[in-house]
Order: sequence, then structure tokens, then C-alpha cells
Amino acid sequence: MLAVERASRRIVAWVLGNRSAQTAQRLWQALPRRYRRHCWYFTDRWNAYTNVLPRWRHRPYLKGEGQTSIVEASNCSLRQRCGMLVRKSCSFSKSLAIHTARIKIVIDNYTLTLN
Repeated sequence: MLAVERASRRIVAWVLGNRSAQTAQRLWQALPRRYRRHCWYFTDRWNAYTNVLPRWRHRPYLKGEGQTSIVEASNCSLRQRCGMLVRKSCSFSKSLAIHTARIKIVIDNYTLTLN
């Protein structure tokens, strides 16, 4: 799960996990403080976000409405660059530490290409 700054397309926070409320809470905690205070949050209509994000700043949209397309494009780029993010991949590791390290490297390289 990740948070993307719309203007720069930079990934500002990410966490590994399922689509639970606990994972959404971890993503909220991973956001830098300035993004927790002064931003609008455009999300799909996943219920866990409504329990975590401030109601007055949360803007839920359906996937096809275009407000979450930057996040979807970032996810697509990450899947192309990191084979273990693709379903039924042969490059899957059983180690969470390896997953985390590989995803961090891919996200860091992705961010460098945006500058």
C-alpha cells in the first residue's frame, strides 16, 4: 500500500500488508507529518481508509473516476520494475526482510527517475 504526492508523482510513504484497517493505520503513521496535516487524501472507496483518514480531508472516489490514476500508474511501474510484485511470480521470496529490501530499492530508484 502506498501514498503518492499528486504533483510530483513521488511515493511519500508505503507499507507492506493486506488491505486491513491495521495496514491503513500503518500507512497513515508512515506519512511524513506535513502530509498528515496539510493535504487532501484521494482514495478508492475502501472502508479501512474511512476509519483512519480525517473525514474533512478524505475524498473517496471510484477507481474509474480518475482521481486515483496516479497511484495506479505508480503501482504499474513498480510491478514492471520488481517481478516479485506480480501475482504468481517465480521471483517470490519467503523472507519478509528480502521483500522489504527489494521493494525499498525499487521505490528509491523509481523516485530518482522522477527528478
